[in-house]
Amino acid sequence: MRFSSTIRQLQDAVTKVSQAIPAKTIDPRYDNVHLTLENGMLTLYATDGEISITAKCEVETADSGNIGIKARTLQDFLRSMYDTPVTFSIERQEISDHGTVFIATDKGRYKIPCLFESKAEKTEKTYDIVLDLKTAELQDLIQKTVFACSVDGMRPAMMGVLFEIEENQITSVATDGHRLVRCRKPITIQVEEKQKIVVPSRVLSIIQKLAQHENVSMSIDEERRTVCYICNNVVLEAALIVEPYPNYEAVIPVEHDKKIVTQRTDIYDSVKRVGRFSSIGDIKIEVSGEVLKIMAENTNEGESAQEDLPCSYSGDPIIIGFNAKFIEAALAHLDESEITIELKSPTTAVIFKPGIQKENEELIILVMPVRINN
Repeated sequence: MRFSSTIRQLQDAVTKVSQAIPAKTIDPRYDNVHLTLENGMLTLYATDGEISITAKCEVETADSGNIGIKARTLQDFLRSMYDTPVTFSIERQEISDHGTVFIATDKGRYKIPCLFESKAEKTEKTYDIVLDLKTAELQDLIQKTVFACSVDGMRPAMMGVLFEIEENQITSVATDGHRLVRCRKPITIQVEEKQKIVVPSRVLSIIQKLAQHENVSMSIDEERRTVCYICNNVVLEAALIVEPYPNYEAVIPVEHDKKIVTQRTDIYDSVKRVGRFSSIGDIKIEVSGEVLKIMAENTNEGESAQEDLPCSYSGDPIIIGFNAKFIEAALAHLDESEITIELKSPTTAVIFKPGIQKENEELIILVMPVRINN
């Protein structure tokens, strides 16, 4: 087998598919990038058993065949090289499935081991729901929710983002039990009834890196166990989380009687500064009249901080405590310059949302308060 290409072209394809390979794996089946030569096309494939990524690139070849190369070895070599034409020549050892890849560039000669393989037989899946999404919209849905996913393996459903698909609308939801995000956007699709799937957060983090073109196709299989994303010449297939997602709507308050309107950057910067003075990472927010106070203290070191910000507020004075990092993350994922904070009491969930919602879109970020010592 022999083919020629450029370092940059191969590096781009290998980098994309290698994202399916975990940093640490004890199963050697998932160590390799699988290369298939056929009809002048090189197809690269990698998987960890749950996620698989396929990428294609044109090469100069008249040969066909299938080999596997250790992903880390191939990726490290390509990363270390400058962009130049490169030729791969693969020779098989006698009476063995093992072989050697001889790599030639304008300045060097290299060789790495490989494994000759039979062509993988993929299980064909039937996808009965297909969504064509603008990349910017999908990226926005992911970016605004994936940060709130749980990392607790005891609650697997919450380690992903819930997507609810219904006629003319898609909703993404993420929660870790302490905060919750719900983001809605309009779409054009015909479905008979609302569909719900939970996509692992790792899959969505990979899609954020792969989705670089104008449109992305998102397909869901008829058994609701697999999702497929197609971004130009890259295909990602992944297993969905099948555990039922918690009833998130039950925790979203509907009777808030207090509302704060303030500037996002002002409160975001203030929380970052004041939060550094807390011994346990918590801050207190006190609102009275048109003044919003942010306070924190470290009694062990004799440190404290307080900042006063202007706001619009007409309710009774209130003092409420938060985890500073949760508030920072919530504010970082709101785009509008003016935000609204809706609350009821020091012990009920607080909602952060843009001051003005975009037409046919909605974003709310719910954060649970913490107990404070007055």
